[in-house]
Amino acid sequence: MATAGATLSTVASSASSTAIIASNAGRVGLMVFNTDANNLYLKYGATASTTSFTVIIGTNVLWEMPLPVYTGAIDGIWAADGSGSAFITEL
Repeated sequence: MATAGATLSTVASSASSTAIIASNAGRVGLMVFNTDANNLYLKYGATASTTSFTVIIGTNVLWEMPLPVYTGAIDGIWAADGSGSAFITEL
């Protein structure tokens, strides 16, 4: 599926569960790049933790959402609060 639109956002690292991206029924793709020195734990749905997550994104790693695209909200938490961020591109 081709798309001409992209929305970019940034979320600062946090050792508490935080919203990474809101639900979007029109989402056709998502990429998240973790610049923090700590692993980022993403969860499809609410309240991510280091024991309740969908995927772990390491330091300086780009994660691309696989098909089928999940259109619900995504929360995240870092293993520890650092100085990096999650750079998000939603298609």
